[in-house]
Amino acid sequence: MGATHPHPEGCFLDCPTCERLRRAAVEIAVRDGIDRTTTAGTAELAGVPVDEAVGHYPTAEDCLAAAYDEGALMLRRVCARALRGEGTWRDRLGSAVDMALEAFAERPQLARYCFVEASYSSLPMLSASRVADRERLVRILAEHHGPVSRGEDLPELRFEVMVGAAHHAVREQLDGHGGDVTLRQRLDQLIDLFERPNSATVG
Repeated sequence: MGATHPHPEGCFLDCPTCERLRRAAVEIAVRDGIDRTTTAGTAELAGVPVDEAVGHYPTAEDCLAAAYDEGALMLRRVCARALRGEGTWRDRLGSAVDMALEAFAERPQLARYCFVEASYSSLPMLSASRVADRERLVRILAEHHGPVSRGEDLPELRFEVMVGAAHHAVREQLDGHGGDVTLRQRLDQLIDLFERPNSATVG
């Protein structure tokens, strides 16, 4: 996820004010909707004066995009770390799913914001972030998959479909349309669907 929008000028990477503003924006977006997320409302919830908030994120969309990027970075790091591990490709994908579920379980509002609310938004920055997210996850999968057999379909095309299907599955589950199947089970089914018998093994 994420088009990696520039960090506010003059702020260091882990600026506590920026973090409070992002968390507040996510809370409002999940509770009231992205269209009702404003700079004034975000600043009030974060306990930050509006003038100061604008100095960190000039518009509500800037703050929302930065919050999305935060979730995107977390997901990319988790996936890359898991896919660098040992075992079959199927094993490593399973580890990536487990680690991602664990990470987002600690930030449930961020998970819902990134996978549900943002997916329905037409804000230009969020749309750009979703596109960039898919491209980056596809590259991570392709980079860590290893060599493919001659004649196999283009791996990046397959991974692009996989990423799209995974995002859809997570959104449906968080939106309450998962039925009796858990999210982990749905993602396992996706992995099985896209897995190939000749998966690479590392280690």
